[in-house]
Amino acid sequence: MSGNSSPLIQTLTPERWVGLSMDFIGAGTTGLLVKNGRVVRTLVPGRHFSFALPLLEQCQLVVVDTKVRNLEILSQGDFLSRDQYLINVSLNVMYQVVDARRVALELSDPIAALTSAIKDNLGVAVGQLNVEQLTTQGRSQIRQYILDHAEVSYALGFALEDVRVSDISFPKSRGIIRQVEGLSAREEAEHEAALKMQIAASGRPEVQAPPVQQVNIVSGRDPNLNNPTLGATIEATTFAIEGQAPVQANLPPVRDTPGLAPTRLATDGGMGRLVHRATGAIVFLSITPFTIGREPSNTLVLDDALSSRNHALIVHFPDNQGNVQYQITDLSSSNGTFVNGQRLTPNQQFWITSGNIIRIGNQEWMFEA
Repeated sequence: MSGNSSPLIQTLTPERWVGLSMDFIGAGTTGLLVKNGRVVRTLVPGRHFSFALPLLEQCQLVVVDTKVRNLEILSQGDFLSRDQYLINVSLNVMYQVVDARRVALELSDPIAALTSAIKDNLGVAVGQLNVEQLTTQGRSQIRQYILDHAEVSYALGFALEDVRVSDISFPKSRGIIRQVEGLSAREEAEHEAALKMQIAASGRPEVQAPPVQQVNIVSGRDPNLNNPTLGATIEATTFAIEGQAPVQANLPPVRDTPGLAPTRLATDGGMGRLVHRATGAIVFLSITPFTIGREPSNTLVLDDALSSRNHALIVHFPDNQGNVQYQITDLSSSNGTFVNGQRLTPNQQFWITSGNIIRIGNQEWMFEA
């Protein structure tokens, strides 16, 4: 909606005396003298005289405001970020009419046309940014994009003087995200929780948390038995990351539903490891399968909103020559698992060798064997 009280366009019928009229065009306006439905003169600010034959020529004076005006644009969940979150963006647009004839006579609703053109550019700008970029640099980047693509508004007869992003927010109404992404109610709740984590993280310096490695040990039972009560036999253990003191593992609470299959300790002598590229933390692949994800039941628990609950796993086994080989599998994660920049096909094993870079969410690990 427009924040200006004076109308953009006014249509007047000049008073005439024996066919003669004197019209005054005020500062900051442009007049269009329309005779029998056709523009015959464009009137600049000042005093003007016109003549029309009585009863034969019908005259109208269309006055267009050409001063800089303000247009407020409010969105209601109209836009999606690059990582598929609904975004609300509020704009204050300073605009000016530069083609009075087109605005007054060729557009049935000039303000609606201008609003639509700006929203089109706004949607493209938002779609190029993820949540973190929107909360940190979104205002300046959206403003610059709209100003750089102002030719669409100019073609309608408007010039954009300035654009100010007054607010960027995230709608709380439920069901919209599910409709866009086809999520279940539970997945929608997880999606919303991940959004809150990203918004909160973007407001503080990013501190890489040290990776947590857990070893699940089953006592006095056959590890290959498919028994849902095995979760109750998990014992607490400790792990050590190279260069740090031992840390007590945080095992998940006992649940009524079946958990993941128990992890078997590796019996071969080879031991690869993952080295965090940002912190240098080291996690040894001492067990197989070695699971990775946000769920506390994983071997490597990642505090990363872009990581799935059960994201990937790594297995190793000796070949015919006794050398230990390693395979990684993406477990149909939402954001994918990447090896050397290549996204893995879900649920298909991929051979990894020493020096490969594995990316899961925002974290990168170098595999060494």
